[in-house]
Amino acid sequence: MSSANKPTAPYKKIVVVGSSGTLARYFIDAFKQAGNEFQVTLLTRPQSVNKLKQQVSNLPQFNIRPVDYNNETELTEALRNQEVLLSLLAYEGLAQQPNVIRAAQKAQVKWIIPSEYGVDLSRPALRKIPFFADKIKTRELLESNKQIPYTYILTGIFADTYVSPLFKWNLNTRSVVVPGDGNSKNSFTPRQDIAAYTLAILRRLDQYRNATVRVASHTLTPNEWVRQVERSSGSKFKVQYETAEQIKEQIQKIKVKSNYDQALVQNELALTLAEGESLINWGNNRLDSDKLSEVRPTPLDQIIIDSLEN
Repeated sequence: MSSANKPTAPYKKIVVVGSSGTLARYFIDAFKQAGNEFQVTLLTRPQSVNKLKQQVSNLPQFNIRPVDYNNETELTEALRNQEVLLSLLAYEGLAQQPNVIRAAQKAQVKWIIPSEYGVDLSRPALRKIPFFADKIKTRELLESNKQIPYTYILTGIFADTYVSPLFKWNLNTRSVVVPGDGNSKNSFTPRQDIAAYTLAILRRLDQYRNATVRVASHTLTPNEWVRQVERSSGSKFKVQYETAEQIKEQIQKIKVKSNYDQALVQNELALTLAEGESLINWGNNRLDSDKLSEVRPTPLDQIIIDSLEN
């Protein structure tokens, strides 16, 4: 779709929370490509200001504002006169997201897009997983407020992080632990595509009032991932299978210090993949990706090649 045919975004003033995180850099690139289509305020901790200045290179569509996320009064002032709150907080910052939401409500922003980007937390099995507790608290806060609309953006697993130790891949030994029997379909989207889809949604935001948008660049099984990685790398991988029950037993053995304990997160994610709980177009739910026609999903082989090189 040419720029002339793109929908005109109903809101132009976007304030981004979590601007110095790993996901945010893909969004900054996407906003750069959008030129002056949006006016973007990047909220960040004071110690990250210089890093952000290097990323945006004094481009006029960006404004950087340091803020203390734990200070609700300061947050409220920073969010005042903004139209859309776009949260990109990573998991280690999600405990602060309710503070951000309350500040946005006080500042009377016009729309809130929380940091969902991932699996569908309306699935009952996922709501029991500690890793998602902070996101569920945010949902409850948003849904209890009837004045400010919100939009959830679901993307499945970050495809560009899948071939990594987090998902039990070992590139040095050319081995992988596959969750379950490896035949459950799951949804995957790389972070650069998540940013592109989100900007496309911003252009159509009035269509998604208090709604869930489901986008996925690829839908495939763990076994299909292995075959594709072997083709792209030219290497045979040693595959070990781990049943859902074995994963649950490992989770029970972990001495949990935090909901974001690395071993706990690794196994909870493995369990969602083993049971196909990361498929976002489940039941009667359908993907919205095709409605966002300006987005061209990154080919899977390119995602894998980039993962192998990095």
